[in-house]
Order: sequence, then C-alpha cells, then structure tokens
Amino acid sequence: MICVKELVKNFDDVCAVNNITLNIPEGEMLGLLGTNGAGKTTLLRMIAGVLEADDGSIVVDGANITSGDVSEEIFYLPDDPYFFPNASMEEMILFYKKYYPRMDAEAAAYMAGKLNLETKRPLRTFSKGMKRQAFLILALCAGTKYLLCDEVFDGLDPIVTEVMKNLFRQEMKERKFTVVVASHKLRELEDICHSIAILHKGGVLTSKDMRHQAGNICKYQCVFSEQTDLEEVKKAVDLIRFHADGYFVTLIVRMQPETMARLNSFSPVFMKEVPMTLEEIFIAEMEGKEYDIRKVLR
Repeated sequence: MICVKELVKNFDDVCAVNNITLNIPEGEMLGLLGTNGAGKTTLLRMIAGVLEADDGSIVVDGANITSGDVSEEIFYLPDDPYFFPNASMEEMILFYKKYYPRMDAEAAAYMAGKLNLETKRPLRTFSKGMKRQAFLILALCAGTKYLLCDEVFDGLDPIVTEVMKNLFRQEMKERKFTVVVASHKLRELEDICHSIAILHKGGVLTSKDMRHQAGNICKYQCVFSEQTDLEEVKKAVDLIRFHADGYFVTLIVRMQPETMARLNSFSPVFMKEVPMTLEEIFIAEMEGKEYDIRKVLR
C-alpha cells in the first residue's frame, strides 16, 4: 500500500501540492483526476522519488520513500517518456533491467510482437501512439509492484486507447499489481479504474467518498402534462440540475422529506428514479465549490 500523508510541494511562490493525504490500496487501479496544473504530475513524481516533498510523508509497504528501499517496486511512466537518441525497445529493455532486476525481456518482446511493434527499430521513428504502447509494455514488464502513469491516454485515438487499456486489464488479472493513472479527463478512466480520486484545492476527494457524500442526491426522469409549469417544478425541489426535452424532464435533486410529495403534486404522467453516473455525481458534488468540473469530463 502507498500512504501519502499531508504532502506539500512548493515551486518558489507557487504551491503545486497542498497538504494531500491519500491511501492507494494494493491490487487496484486508481484514477487520479484533475485539470492541467492541479498537481497530478508533481504528486506522481514525489511518490516515484523523482521530487522531494517540502513537507509530509510517503510510505510504501511500510518504508519511507526517501529510504530508497522501494525504488525497485515503483515504475514511473511520464507523459513524455525519455529514451536515448536512436535507442530501440531492445536497448531500453537492457537499460531498465539495470534498475529493475525482474524486467522480463521475453514478455516485452512477445507483447511488442502482438502489437506489431519492431523491437529493433529506433523509438524516435515511432508514432505517438506506438511510443505510448512501447513504453507501457516496458513498464508492465519491469516486474514492479507499483506503476505510476501520467496522461498515458492523452491524445490517442480510440483504438490505441482501448489496446492500452486491455494491456492494463490483462496484467491486473495475472498478478497483484497496483496502478495509478493520472488524467484530466474522467471518461478516459471510469471504465478501467476501480476508483477515482480528484485533486481539489490541494486535497483529494475519492469516488468512494463522493458516492457516500451523494447519498442524498437522486436522479428522476419524469413526464409531465402540457399544463404543467416546469418553472414551478424547479422551485418545488432542492434542484441541482434540470434538463427538459419537451415535457420529458430529468431532475437531479437533493432529497428532503417532502421532495416526493412535491413532485407528485404536479401529477406526473411518468416518474422513475434512475441510477446516477459517476460523472453526474462529480458534477453534483463539485459544482458551486469553485472548481470547473466540466474541464475534466471531456
């Protein structure tokens, strides 16, 4: 388990990470969500040991990250991975093997072959999508217990994105593996991650916390008659979101004891409670908190 406690990092007069506390359970994939500049990259670099925190602590499997005892268990995959000029996948495998003794060269070659990546070809000649696939293969085959990925799906077409997600899924099935994937788009993460954490005002809100907090928020789909004044419907409930397509109305409301009675007083032709998506929960909880959540939804 990775335990981050009261972590702080400043760059001159800019506070990039402000008092973050977060526990990352073993064997799960955590999506780290936030707009550009929210501190995702800085947080990942501190967990990886690339940057030193100004305050707070990072403990991995009981050992402090500064001890160096856990360096072989963490692979950090940045947004723009570094490779030597003219280096091929084969050469990068040999390089990584010096730092990650469990690096599986045969598995890397096998996975590259399945994706039609030439391991002897210079990486500089690869397209952006091919480079992302190549370095994800290297990261997965390094044999580490933890993998930290920064914007690994950013700018990729849907087919390449799905291929890479399948690589994650397969590796998670085969061994106990913990992954943190940072992104500024919820839709890149919600179908693959066990849970989502969003950076907000220097702190972290997780999807589990959000679902718990949203326990009194409900979504209703209703059909009203033509005589119904929809403006009066809005006023009758503690409204979060409202969408009308003619007289077919979708309401997201904070439930109060009188909410159902007030909705029924308009004699809807049809009314049904429907499950809320994770996106809707995030919007409901983050709107009005000085955070433009829509920036991380698309």
